[in-house]
This record gives sequence, C-alpha cells and structure tokens, in this order.
Amino acid sequence: MTKPLRHLLTASAVAFVLTVTIPTTTFSQSQNPSSTNSISTSLQLPGNYAIIPPTKSEKAETGKTKSDTDPAPADANSPAPAPQGGGIGGFGNRTVQRDRNAPRRDNIQAIKIAPHVNALLNGFEQGAGFGFGVEFTTEEKIPVVELRARLLTSTLFYRRAEAGLYVPHLFDSEKTHLDLWFNYQKRTRDNFFGIGPRTPEDPAETNFAADERSYNLVVSHDITEKIQVGIYGRLANTNAYRGKDDNDTPIDTFFSPSPTVTPITRFLPGLYQNAQIFSYGGFAELDFRNNEVGLTKGGYGYVRVASSDGKNDPALEFGWSEVELDGRAYIPLGSDFTSLALRAYSELKSPKDNRQIPFYNQAYLGGRSHGRGFRNFRFRGNNVLLFSVEPRRTVWKQSETKGLDAFVFGEGGQVWGDNRSLTNPLILANDKFRSENWRFGIGGGVQYRLSKSFAFRVELGHSNEANMVFFSVGRGF
Repeated sequence: MTKPLRHLLTASAVAFVLTVTIPTTTFSQSQNPSSTNSISTSLQLPGNYAIIPPTKSEKAETGKTKSDTDPAPADANSPAPAPQGGGIGGFGNRTVQRDRNAPRRDNIQAIKIAPHVNALLNGFEQGAGFGFGVEFTTEEKIPVVELRARLLTSTLFYRRAEAGLYVPHLFDSEKTHLDLWFNYQKRTRDNFFGIGPRTPEDPAETNFAADERSYNLVVSHDITEKIQVGIYGRLANTNAYRGKDDNDTPIDTFFSPSPTVTPITRFLPGLYQNAQIFSYGGFAELDFRNNEVGLTKGGYGYVRVASSDGKNDPALEFGWSEVELDGRAYIPLGSDFTSLALRAYSELKSPKDNRQIPFYNQAYLGGRSHGRGFRNFRFRGNNVLLFSVEPRRTVWKQSETKGLDAFVFGEGGQVWGDNRSLTNPLILANDKFRSENWRFGIGGGVQYRLSKSFAFRVELGHSNEANMVFFSVGRGF
C-alpha cells in the first residue's frame, strides 16, 4: 500500500472524530488567516455556497431536456420517474436537466415556470456562490431545432448570458445531437495564490476578475443509453485583470504580464492580456451509476482530449494539449444503504513548444469539487491529481429513495507543472511531481435524500490551512 493511499484511509477514520469534536461555534467568516502555520476557519458564505445538480444517472442526455417524470428507466441518459409533486417544493415533476460534456462539463437545472420559460439553478464553476437565472426556449414550436437564451447571476454577482440552438436529431438520427451557442461570462473575484504546489496562503492571497466571450459547437452521439461520445470546437476571448475584492492585495502588486519581469516568478501569463484561444477535441462518457435504491451504486468514467492554440500576436505564445480523466466507483458494503465511494481525477496540460498556458486555464486543487479541505483554487499548476475516499451510511431510512445519510471522506492531491522559466530553481521545482507536495484534507457531513434526484448535503472539510463548510444539492461526487 502506497504512502498516499495510507494517508487517505487514515483520513477517513480521523474524519469521524473531527466532525464531532470541532464545534460549529468556532467558525468565523474571516477569509484572511493570520499565518500559514495556523489553522484558520472560515464559513465562506455565500462564496462557497455551491449547488450541485443531481447525479448523471438521473439526468437527461447531454443537451436534451426530459422531465423527471419521463417513464424511461433510470440510467446514464434517462431519468427515472419521480413521484408527482416530488422534489423541492413540488417542482420534481417540472424539472429538466441541461448538461453538457464539452468543452467543459456544465450542469444547469431548469424548473418549468411557464410555457417557454424556465427558472435555472447553478450554471457556474465553483467559487461563484449560488447560481440562478432564467431561460427562454422555443421548445417544440419550431421544427427540427430549439432556440434557447439564458441569463444567470450568482450571490457574488457573477454574470453569464448565453444564446444558441439545439438540434436533438442531427441527420435524422435520434442518437446524434448538435449544440451551438455563444456564451458571455464575467467572474469578479476568484481566489489566486500563485502558481505551484507550495504557494503561501498569506500574504500572497489575491483575486482576479475575468471577462470571457466564446463560441461553442458540440456534436454528441449516444452509442448506448449509458455511453456517449462527441467532438467539439471552441473559440474564446478572455481578459483577466484586477479583482473586485478589496480585502486582498491587488493582483498586479505581486504579478506582471511581462515575461521579462524580475524576478521571473512574478510573471503571470494571461494577466491583462486579451487572449484569443481556439480549442478542439473529443470526449467519451460511460455512466453506469444507479440510484434506484438507497445509496449510489455502479461506476462512472469520463475522458476528454483536446488541443488549444492562441490566435493573438505570436508574442503572447499560448498553446497546449490536455487530457482530463475522471473515474468513480460506488461499492455497496453488505447492503444498498452502506457504500464506499471512490474517485480518481486528473487534468494534465502540456505546453506546446515552450508556449504558455493562461493562469486561469491551469488545473487547480481546492474547493467543493477539487479538495474540500482547501479554499477555492488554492493551488494552480499545469497538472492536477486528486484521490477521494468517502464511506457512506444511511442512518435513517424513510423509503427506498428517501432518508438521512452520514459520510466521512479523505482526500489527497497535488498540482505540478510550470514552464515560465527553464533556469529559475523555484519554477523548476514547481514543474516536478514530488511526494512532499501532496496536500491532504479530511472531513464529513450528512445528506438528506428527498428522492432519486434531490438531496441536501452539508459537508465540513479540514486541512492544515482551513476548516471549510459547503452546502449543496445532490449526492456529492
């Protein structure tokens, strides 16, 4: 058994103790710990309030819109029928799931409130706060194609606007779909601590804002109800600049967009640069999860391979190739109400010809979905590897699909990869995968399952840097 795996297994056991010994009254809303050696606590609301849509085993096909009352059996692409009036506030029979597998996995939950008008939940990557909005759609009023327009915001006032079209049966095939859309997104205060696995939390903490405009095209094909493959293309224009959180030191105090800055560790590719990136690639998803009875069972796999190139002045020199891998297993332990959930996640980005990767496009560790013991985007690098172990147990069973579950977790991961210099020893150290760069978190929590699709989840994550609390809707990873 490897040393990292021993840490993860030990973390799962210790988490039981932590969840009952750390009183909730010790939490504060401070986001600026006094030192890197002291344990800081931060409730992080609303900034870390995340809403996670239902697991894919109960969602519609990518880009499709099916009611939760669809009579098809529950599997990777067709949600199981929900009781009439089920879900949150009786909306269970009016919810549809908008999900995409590329260019990045994107989940938005829609609730029908009027003909051609849907309320939206989520829609933002972690760190944005609670996302919500409205969608206008032609639904089945126009033959062959459905037009959609969305407006979303969040509790941190991040904004997103989208307009596009969806073709459910491309080339008259019920299994082939086309999704084409324009997206504008503005994020105003994302955390940034530097590049590398050993960046200090204080005083280097800062934040940045980013405006992104992109044109996206995805063609997907359902090989079976549980396996989907596809290809995509994306042209994005992004500008990153000083963030709106005045409690942090401005980002341009620590970093510069110039590759000739001294020392070179201050160089931050993509800062104050209008980066135009063209990306293309393919993906495959295998979803064999099952939420029919009790806790999630089965497995899930996702792979995405892509290439990205800068279309600006050659002096900007952006370009990289990447692979994203996500594997999950859910193992029943004697019954449907005791389970061991396992996850291995990796994102590997390789710069082309010594070109750079914009810092906001780098892989990261920290946050609700990428390391629950750390703050959002705590560590950044070209690559990330993350392992999660989560034993789960139903402690109050109300029905086959409703009840209260308790869980603990242990997580370990690290980032690496930094090509800003070929000679600077600090940057060369960042480029190496090393055992001393592992970062570990432990924790636990409870979730209340209302149905196959809905669950309220509260999680406490702990690391050597912080105690984090997350609220979400869903069954976790």
